[in-house]
Amino acid sequence: MDINFAAPVNSLGYGVVGLNILASLDRAGHGVALWPIGDVEAPEERHRLLERALGRREYYNPRAPSVRISHQKDLAHHIGKGLHCGLPIFELNRLDPVERHHLAAQDLVFVPSQWAKTVLADNAIPEERIRVAPLGVDHGIFRFIDRIAPGPTVFLNVGKFEVRKGHDVLAEAFNKAFTRDDEVRLVLLGHNPFYSEEESRQWADVFRNSPLGGKIEVIEGRLPAHRDVADLMARADCGVFPFRAEGWNLDLAEMMAMGKHVIATNYSAPTEYLTPQNARLIEIERLEDAHDGKWNFGQGQWAEFGDAQVAQLVEQLRAVHRLKQSGQLQPNTAARDTMARFTWDRTVGCIIAALAA
Repeated sequence: MDINFAAPVNSLGYGVVGLNILASLDRAGHGVALWPIGDVEAPEERHRLLERALGRREYYNPRAPSVRISHQKDLAHHIGKGLHCGLPIFELNRLDPVERHHLAAQDLVFVPSQWAKTVLADNAIPEERIRVAPLGVDHGIFRFIDRIAPGPTVFLNVGKFEVRKGHDVLAEAFNKAFTRDDEVRLVLLGHNPFYSEEESRQWADVFRNSPLGGKIEVIEGRLPAHRDVADLMARADCGVFPFRAEGWNLDLAEMMAMGKHVIATNYSAPTEYLTPQNARLIEIERLEDAHDGKWNFGQGQWAEFGDAQVAQLVEQLRAVHRLKQSGQLQPNTAARDTMARFTWDRTVGCIIAALAA
């Protein structure tokens, strides 16, 4: 099938999704003409793929379907006269008028989760146009680790610093959970390219200047490649993701594929793959209007984190630490087995099935 494909190609969330879907479409033999959104950033082994897809723009098929991966306010620009299909990744449960307008204009809307499908339907997007295409993991990079290394308990959070991802909650809970005498570390890869240097420093200082700042490592900037992120994950015992809302959370899914224990909020899109058997879940009681003073000003809702949720996180941190230090922590095979079903080829299979129907 010929496909006109518009997507970011870079190391950020949308860009990772775009590149992996492009690669899977190409492997399956589809003729993809690529219109990148923004600057292209890809590892050298993907350059020939990109050259092929970029080259097809010269004689693109104007009747082929157009698939655009972008924010729900940026779905107007399509290529050709075929089906116009959007794939947005959103976190909140209410859409503003501009988002509804862009989404309603699509012939098909692909979303990663049943949660997202419900949100769209609740916001008056016709359900017959919505298709679920769960996102995947690159299992060639994020490989299962079958051992637990001795030493301190290492917790890891990967995800750009922001209120939505719960970094304020994580700082509070880690300092409540442990003392200076505990053999424990927290590592954060939280670079946010949309922050100023001062904003980035303020977030890092939340952790560095906390009572247990000496046990916390904040990694500056971004790592060069996804294999470096996988290496960082391989050295951790447990991923910690106390988010208020997520559109998917690639980093959480990747840690689970590697068989790492994870602590995560049982809400929004990650409920597509989180279960009590494969994760330590933080249960929420209610939603609240989303305010962070930066991007969210009450236009939608996310999970409310109160004292009960912080207490759950504290206990889960302590439970993982007890298991590790007593020699009882084993690789999370339940998470590995769950995530084995989440591949980029499966994502593409869902998309192609809908386009061919």
